[in-house]
Amino acid sequence: MSEEAIQDTGSQEAVAEAPVSFLESLPEDLRNEPSLRTFTDPGALAKSYVNAQRMIGADKVARPGKSWTDDQYNEFYSSIGRPDSADGYDANFGDDADSEQTARFRQVAWEAGLQPRQLSKIVDFFNEAGTEAQTATQTRTEEAVFEAEQQLRSEFGQAFEQRMGLAQSAARTLLGNEGMEMFENVQLADGRMLGDHPDVVRMFANLAEQIGEDNLVGEPTELIMTPEEAKSRISEMTRRDGPYFDKMHPEHDAYIEEVLRLREFL
Repeated sequence: MSEEAIQDTGSQEAVAEAPVSFLESLPEDLRNEPSLRTFTDPGALAKSYVNAQRMIGADKVARPGKSWTDDQYNEFYSSIGRPDSADGYDANFGDDADSEQTARFRQVAWEAGLQPRQLSKIVDFFNEAGTEAQTATQTRTEEAVFEAEQQLRSEFGQAFEQRMGLAQSAARTLLGNEGMEMFENVQLADGRMLGDHPDVVRMFANLAEQIGEDNLVGEPTELIMTPEEAKSRISEMTRRDGPYFDKMHPEHDAYIEEVLRLREFL
């Protein structure tokens, strides 16, 4: 055999031994199928086939499209678990919830296609948010009331209870029972009632003094001094030209004693 013939035979054997790709091994009418181009070996194709077989018979839900009608949406909502009617929701709106509003909310949720679990999650969120807001409001109100009381206690001193009572009596005398009831029901932005505001208490306490104790039923005839009143009285009694600094003055001792008494109100 010639050298040329041997070389030709070796070339043919090399061509015959070259591996054939997976797509080239398929029938000619399937080689150009786009869906098969992602497969590189029979095992990958077999695995895809098995998965497809498992999906056959399983519950499948169509994805909503832009052109869907209301009937198609209703069918879709029912297929994913929406109850047959708005009454089918069993969410806990709380004991204080308005029945008319909750009924409207259920209807809107039903029209939106919510599942019972989805609605319950939303309702639980709003219940928790409402509770947190209520607690925060109550805390702010309590802090505002406490701060106002401390302010008045500091201002009125030992006369605090008495002046508060005088303010109440003056308000009742001027407003009457009907006006007093309306006055006590007015709530401020921070949650306090109008009657708890320091400026209002001061106003009626001052009015009580102007009205006079005799016209305020049930009030004492002797007023307890506030720190400011005691301070003003002490300043008046300790003038340099008064008995307080004049040891020879017959009222010197009485002034000393009175100033000591007045300092107890500071």
